[in-house]
Amino acid sequence: MTTRRSSPAPREEELLDRLEAIFLKEGFRKVTVAELASRLRCSRRSFYELADSKEALFLRVFDRYLTRLREQGTRGAAAVPPQQAFEPYLMPAIDAARKLSATLMQDMTGYPPATAMWERHQRERLDGLRRLVERCVEQGLFRGVDPYLVAEVMAASLRRIREPAFLAASGLSYRDAVEELYGLLLHGLFRRDAPDAPPPRVPAPGEGAPARKPALSEKSPASPAREKPARRAASARSARQ
Repeated sequence: MTTRRSSPAPREEELLDRLEAIFLKEGFRKVTVAELASRLRCSRRSFYELADSKEALFLRVFDRYLTRLREQGTRGAAAVPPQQAFEPYLMPAIDAARKLSATLMQDMTGYPPATAMWERHQRERLDGLRRLVERCVEQGLFRGVDPYLVAEVMAASLRRIREPAFLAASGLSYRDAVEELYGLLLHGLFRRDAPDAPPPRVPAPGEGAPARKPALSEKSPASPAREKPARRAASARSARQ
């Protein structure tokens, strides 16, 4: 299967945009070329001018989509200082995750060429993330973390959270899982005294907060439950007298 890589004309660009909307929402396995032609009111020949098969057409649309995400993230990160670059670098992927249906993720996972394309996309994104981490560590904005470790942990996590078994067990949608994962990254790396560090995460309503054990310095000497045994014994003797 091959895809034709010549620059598409405006009509072809519009067709690719409409195909993208369908594939992201519905996947590509079940829909036929005839159905696509009927829904988009064009001939099947229009699709075969873009790619040799339905699968190749999906790969062209998907590659175009992922390339656009990478370019958006790179442009956003380049426009601000390193410590401010993580949100514009990561947000295109977070926003994109809101468009990726469970059907698409299942179709992609079951189709090796699409999985390989996704892995390449993630690797390029994580290479850029690693470079950002390196710059922030060098400038003293991040805690002393290993940039390669951060990128590898993120890569493994992104592979895991797209698996249907994980999504079913966690009760999360893919988009929610991506947002939570990137939140862990942003809140876990910054030194709290660094400029532009994100504020501590505030629990959502109803989420509650973990109980905090009192520090030793917070123990009240006047509390009977916290008095030393010798003092409690002396108090008891005084009461009997």
